[in-house]
Amino acid sequence: MEQGLVTGLAVAMVVFAAPLFLDLALCVAGNLFRPRKPGGEMRRQIRLAVVVPAHDEETMIARTVLSLREAGAGVDLFVVAHNCADRTAKAAADAGAQVVELNNPKLCGKGAALRAGFAAALAAGANAVLVVDADSVVSGNLIHATRTMLEQGAEATQCRYELEMPGPGAGAHPLARLRALAFRGMNVLRAKGRAGLGFSTGLFGNGFALTTDLLERVPFRVNSIAEDVEYHTRLVAEGVQVYWVEDACVHAHSPASSAAQATQEARWEGGRLHVASRATRRLLSALLRGRWRSVETLADVWSLPLSRGVLALTLTAALEVHWLHVFALGCAAICGVYVAESVLLGAEPMRDVAALLGAPLYMVWKALITPLVLRQSRSRAAWARTKREAPQP
Repeated sequence: MEQGLVTGLAVAMVVFAAPLFLDLALCVAGNLFRPRKPGGEMRRQIRLAVVVPAHDEETMIARTVLSLREAGAGVDLFVVAHNCADRTAKAAADAGAQVVELNNPKLCGKGAALRAGFAAALAAGANAVLVVDADSVVSGNLIHATRTMLEQGAEATQCRYELEMPGPGAGAHPLARLRALAFRGMNVLRAKGRAGLGFSTGLFGNGFALTTDLLERVPFRVNSIAEDVEYHTRLVAEGVQVYWVEDACVHAHSPASSAAQATQEARWEGGRLHVASRATRRLLSALLRGRWRSVETLADVWSLPLSRGVLALTLTAALEVHWLHVFALGCAAICGVYVAESVLLGAEPMRDVAALLGAPLYMVWKALITPLVLRQSRSRAAWARTKREAPQP
C-alpha cells in the first residue's frame, strides 16, 4: 500500500475516533471529583409535576404510575397517551394518573407528547416538570431529590438512568448484562464525570427535570427521535447547565429479544447521528461566544459508540504507522479505565466482569446493526414503541 494512502487512512482513523476518546478521558477524570451542585440553600419554592409520555404502553404504564405515586404522594402526575391504539389511557387512569390524550397522526414524535404534558403541568400550577418514561420504575427519593436540586437554583437536572435487568424467566438475551454495562457507562459514568468537571451532565430522555422559566426561555421545539440530545445541545448553546442528581435513579425495562434490542439501539444511535449533523454549527458558535461547556457537548454528540471505537482501534493494527499505534495504545488505556469505572458503579461488579467475556460478540452484533442505525438517522424517523415482554412480578 502506498505510504500516502496509509497516512491518509491513519489520519482518517484518528479523526473518526478522537471525539469519543476525548470525551471518555474528560469523563474518566471527572469521576475523581464530587459532582458540582448549584448551591447549598433553598432559593425558591418548587411545585413539581411529573410528565410521562406514553405510546402503546398498556402493559407497563400502571407499574410506572404506581412507582411514581409511591415516590411523591400529592404530586400532579400526567400521562400523555400519544396516538395510542391500545388501552394505555385507561390503564394510566385506573392507576391514579391524570391522562392527557393526544390523538393526532401529524404529531408523531415524543417531543409532541412532552409539549402536551408540559402544557398540562403549567395549567395545573407547576413551575417545574420531571419527565419519566412509561416503561420505568423510580427510586423512592427521586421526586424529593429532584425538587431539592431545583430549589437550590438548578434550572435543569438529570438523575441516574439505568437498564433494569430482565428476570431469569424473562427470556433475557445472553448479552443483556453487557448491554446494561454499556448503558451505565453512557448514562451514569459520563454524566457523573461531566458534573465533576463542571460541564453540563446531559439529558437522557428519562429522569430529567426542567423549570417552566427555562422552558419559556428555551422552548422545547425539538422533534427528532433523539429529542433529549437535541434539546441538550440547545441548552448548552444558551449557557444552561444540567445538574446531576447523584442519589436518585430511574430504571427502564430492558427489551428481552435481540431483535427488539437492535431496533432500540439503532434508533438511539441513528437519532444521535442526525442531531450531531444539525447541532455542530450551534455548538461551535456558542464556543466562539465563550461558552466553554460546548467543547464537551460537541465531542459527545460526535462520539462513536464505544464498541465501534474499539473496533476502529483494532483496525489500526493493520496500518504500519508508529504514531497511530501510540495513539491507539493511549485510547485503549482510557477505554480500560472507563470500563473499570463503569463496572465499579454497578451493584454486581463480578457479574459485570464476567459479562465482558462476551464483548467481541457484542461488537460484531453492533457492526451488524449499522444499516439500521443509518436508516434511523433520517430526519423523518418516527417515535415507535420498542417491543418488550411484560415484567415478571
